[in-house]
Amino acid sequence: MIDWIILIIILLFFGILAFLSLKSNINSVSNRNFAYLIITGGFWILFNFLENEIHDLFIARNFLTLDFIFAALMVYFFLIFALYFTDSKLIVYKSIFIIYTLFVILSVFLNFVIVNIRFENQTIVFDQGFLYYFYAIQPFLFVIVSLKVFISKYLKSFGLYRLQLTYIILGLTLAALLGLVSNLILPQLGITDISILRLGIYGMVFVIGFTSYAILKYRLMDIRVIIRRSAVFTVLVLLITALYAVLSYLLSLVFTELIGIQSVIINGIVMAVLVAIGFEPLKKFLSEITDSFLFKAEYKPQEVLGEFADKLSSTLNLNELTQFLVKKTSEVFKCAKSSLYLFNEEHKEYQEVAMWGKPSTAPTKNIDQKLFTKIFSYLNQIGKSKDIIVREEIKKINEQFKNPILDLLIKQLDSREVNLIVPFYVKEELIGILFLGDKKSGDVYSQQDLNVLEIIAGQSAVSIQNAGLFEEQKHFAEHLKKEVDKATKELQIANVQLRKLDKAKSEFISIASHQLRTPLTVIRGYISMIEQGDFGVVSHKVQQPLDRVYKSTMRIIGLVEDLLNISRIESGRLKYDFIKTDLITLVADVYDELKQQAKNKGLQFEFIKPTKEIPQLVLDQGKIREVIMNLIDNSIKYTDSGFVRVKLERDDDHVTFSVSDSGRGLATDEIPLLFQKFSRAKGAQLMHTEGTGLGLYIAKNIIAKHSGKIWVESPGPGKGSTFYIRFRIENKRLEK
Repeated sequence: MIDWIILIIILLFFGILAFLSLKSNINSVSNRNFAYLIITGGFWILFNFLENEIHDLFIARNFLTLDFIFAALMVYFFLIFALYFTDSKLIVYKSIFIIYTLFVILSVFLNFVIVNIRFENQTIVFDQGFLYYFYAIQPFLFVIVSLKVFISKYLKSFGLYRLQLTYIILGLTLAALLGLVSNLILPQLGITDISILRLGIYGMVFVIGFTSYAILKYRLMDIRVIIRRSAVFTVLVLLITALYAVLSYLLSLVFTELIGIQSVIINGIVMAVLVAIGFEPLKKFLSEITDSFLFKAEYKPQEVLGEFADKLSSTLNLNELTQFLVKKTSEVFKCAKSSLYLFNEEHKEYQEVAMWGKPSTAPTKNIDQKLFTKIFSYLNQIGKSKDIIVREEIKKINEQFKNPILDLLIKQLDSREVNLIVPFYVKEELIGILFLGDKKSGDVYSQQDLNVLEIIAGQSAVSIQNAGLFEEQKHFAEHLKKEVDKATKELQIANVQLRKLDKAKSEFISIASHQLRTPLTVIRGYISMIEQGDFGVVSHKVQQPLDRVYKSTMRIIGLVEDLLNISRIESGRLKYDFIKTDLITLVADVYDELKQQAKNKGLQFEFIKPTKEIPQLVLDQGKIREVIMNLIDNSIKYTDSGFVRVKLERDDDHVTFSVSDSGRGLATDEIPLLFQKFSRAKGAQLMHTEGTGLGLYIAKNIIAKHSGKIWVESPGPGKGSTFYIRFRIENKRLEK
């Protein structure tokens, strides 16, 4: 009877483990193979037990055959689970393992393993077929390979995974060894005592015990919540069943009192109606009650992640973001405290920016960057750089590695009463650390908790970085605004000063020019009188120097006149006398005046008159004459050989004057500077030393007052240039 009770308990627990491992994550290959291992193990236990309980030879033979088949399947799934759980490279040989297993099963079906079955001392025995050892090698081989895979992975692992492996290896190894010894080795030694041979069945208790401990303590396959909910659901079903049983009894009493008979049919109909109507509401009511105190710390991951995603993507306020993170994290995971540290570049430390719950008891709030740099650098060496750090797991790791850096980490965790450290990484940069305390319920953090926290950490790190950049940009913008305002005020003050200086400069030039004009005019007059013989005959020896003095005086007078014009232009005092002017006659006069100058240089000098009639234009005749004179004179001066061509033409409602030459030409970068004050083309001073760079500037302003346009074109240095002036016909220029 005790054997039957043990069998039922073992099979019940096996069924629960298989169901929970599939329900927790049916998409996980490891979970599925663990379930298949448990299921085939359960069938092997059942048939191994029944083969010695049923004393019908035919039935016993069938049970024995099934015993051998499920034993082969069980060790196959044992090996496959080991390969997938450890992510072993031997997975590539999976097809070989299954082919071997199928051949073993086929040999059992074809009676090549078991022959001549009989009972001896109420124990079934058999003679070995010629493929018995072919069969027997499979369990030994698969168990040995599985253990090798587990142990190899165990030696390379650490932390939670190492702890999970420890209990898996202990449970499955003890069960497998007992099964092999009791079912394969002991019968070979002639031992047929049924109580000894059933040690393999009893050995399955190790699988249940160690696996259950790993599930509850170390989050193996993360099915603790499912176990709790399943247990509560079972209790709910029992309560509801008891409630309906009591109602059924009371109804039978009521019917007996009312109609004097106890009708099972009527009672059944009424109960069926009550079950149909009341079961779901009652189940929901009881579930809500149990949830309120048994599962109050639970949450729906998708809803939590959605809430975090909405908040993290909708705010760029760093303070609001960090406060939300610590508060919401504490609420979701029901932890006693949480605090967030962000890296401060200026102080080279992680500073506490937000805290929720119980204050930290650590001596200092902030964390030296070097400390956590060392810690994470070491964790990176052992392959745990970006994982969430669990206090108890770190302590277990330290038991293995005995490293002073881990001692420092444990000291930090204990002093701050921290259970979890959640790192916030952006690419390879650690920008923040979230500390979470113990859960208020005393529960450990589940694998689901860690998975959700990893997703939150990834989203939060990016959001925090974006918010930080936004804060920096905002502060920079405010600082920039202050600097711009300051610079603007300084520029305004400087502008006022510059305007004063410019006005003083213009006044000085105007006064100086006026003061120079009078003596220069007197000098010019006296020189002219001397040359004309008003003061007697001038000798040939004196005449030449006198001519030079006269020319120099005229150049100074021209410069003074230019300076006066600039002063008048900039102060707006330059007067214009607009009258109707025959532009053809004006250009022809200038051409005739400069003809001798061009001839003296041996230049081909010509004036191309318009083919279309040009009406009179409203112009300041004197100033336009000066501009045209200046342009033609410049072309003659800067052309050593070749031609100077003056042209006037009409194009619809415009008249264009141009002077082209084969002179020095202009570079592209010279053209924009040509019409500025005191600006001359590169090398122009070598050809004509007397130029001041004021003529074209004055010409540009004069033409602008006539609503005209002046510009220059040149194919390049040494290739000549063409200056243009363009006027609009029938302009209504008024004197200003």
